[in-house]
Amino acid sequence: MSPDPLRILAIDDEHLLLRALERAGKGRSLEINTAATTRHALEEIERCDFDLFMLDFDIDDQDRQDLLQTIDESCPFVPIIIMTTSDRKSCELNEAIKARRKQGTWHLLEKPFSLDRLISFVDVIFQNQGNVKYSPNSLSVSYDQEKRYEFRRPHVQPVNFSFKSMVDGTVKRIFANGILTDISDCGSGILAHKQVKPEQVISFEDEFIKQNGIVAWSVMIDSETCRFGVQFC
Repeated sequence: MSPDPLRILAIDDEHLLLRALERAGKGRSLEINTAATTRHALEEIERCDFDLFMLDFDIDDQDRQDLLQTIDESCPFVPIIIMTTSDRKSCELNEAIKARRKQGTWHLLEKPFSLDRLISFVDVIFQNQGNVKYSPNSLSVSYDQEKRYEFRRPHVQPVNFSFKSMVDGTVKRIFANGILTDISDCGSGILAHKQVKPEQVISFEDEFIKQNGIVAWSVMIDSETCRFGVQFC
């Protein structure tokens, strides 16, 4: 039996984007409902019948901040994707969100984004185990908990990389692909279905990143998925 579709509420005043999101969910086990006004959004939030919220966020828009706080109070364990334009100052945006989202997890998705990127983002947030849907807290945007030398900007994008590993007594180069979750001038966070270990040297072979790095930390968030941080050389 296939799992029930993820129920998503997208809140945005851009009608073209909402229609595109509705179409994107069809055939992908995503049931995307939309709300273009604050009143409609509040009516939907009260039902709290969703696995994920997508909220267009402007730190100068009081209605959006109030909606974020309402979600936090009414549905504290439902994750939120904050959709935002890329020209926002990350630190300022981070503080504005933390002031309203005090309980549950949240993630940033920069506008404009492709529908494929959105689907990849949802795949990162949710791990399906049978019919159980959950959002691991280790994927939440929480810069206070991770000790980093420089603020990393959330950025979700597929990425190719390789590393050397001992296989049957022989050192071989392993090629893999994963999902970039955040990046700065000093390093990045990666999700992949390949286990890597601290101090391994990672070579990025992608148009977006063409440099080497050292794995600073690594953790298995389930039996197949590894999340690790890379410090650029």
